[in-house]
Amino acid sequence: MAGAFLILLREGFEAALVVGIILAVLARLGRRRDFVWVFAGIGCAAVASVAFAVFADRVGSMFGGAGQEVLNGIVLAAAAAMITYVVVWLRGTRGQMQAQLSERIHQRADGHGVGVFALSFLAVFREGAESVLFLWGVAAAGREGGGSIVLGAALGLGAAVLIAWALFAGGRRVPMRAFFGATTALLVLLAAGMLARAAGNWVAVDWLPALAYGVWDTSGILPEGGAVGTVLAVLVGYNANPTLMEVLVYAAYLAGVGLWLVLGRSRPEGAATAPKGV
Repeated sequence: MAGAFLILLREGFEAALVVGIILAVLARLGRRRDFVWVFAGIGCAAVASVAFAVFADRVGSMFGGAGQEVLNGIVLAAAAAMITYVVVWLRGTRGQMQAQLSERIHQRADGHGVGVFALSFLAVFREGAESVLFLWGVAAAGREGGGSIVLGAALGLGAAVLIAWALFAGGRRVPMRAFFGATTALLVLLAAGMLARAAGNWVAVDWLPALAYGVWDTSGILPEGGAVGTVLAVLVGYNANPTLMEVLVYAAYLAGVGLWLVLGRSRPEGAATAPKGV
């Protein structure tokens, strides 16, 4: 549940933030009549995200045996890559999101609101499709059951909407650095664990060499099946008995992304503010 909660908290908040900015800009332009197009775009994007999830589930059910290990590894690696992209994209656009969206709304808004609908749909569906891929990665890791994933996702989405509502309702400067910093760190750890688990799946089907088995064994102290072990396995990729390949993949990813994040701090970043007018 923890992994699904984190994913929907982050993705849901980004979607809600974009929608809030769109509504705020439309209100300032005196185009409240186009709100209906925004909500229509959100509804269609939600339906499209569910359809994408059903399609992904059907594709997954077509594989079995060693093929399932291969597919799970591909899904986990793809999810880790997408999480990394989200982290990179957010750092590059933080502080500029409102200005960029305002410009796009001015460009796309028309008398019929089709441009606003398209912008809202794409913004929400992008986050929805990413969430489906990330959640599939959590499921492929075998750490959380279907019911736990659904519950965690629902709670995360609800919390994201509440946080976004509080941000816009406040109508004032709100420090978002701590929120994005904490969720970025957790997402990087989540991606590292997914990538290491993908390597483990590919070791199982001889796509990758193990290099060495049982680098350590902490199953007697902190079993993965326990309450604490399960949470750590989902959030930070804890493995009680990993191969050397899994350890190296995990360490290499953390070193590479961690170094990039540290070096990126020297670049100026804009402060997030709550747009007025909603």
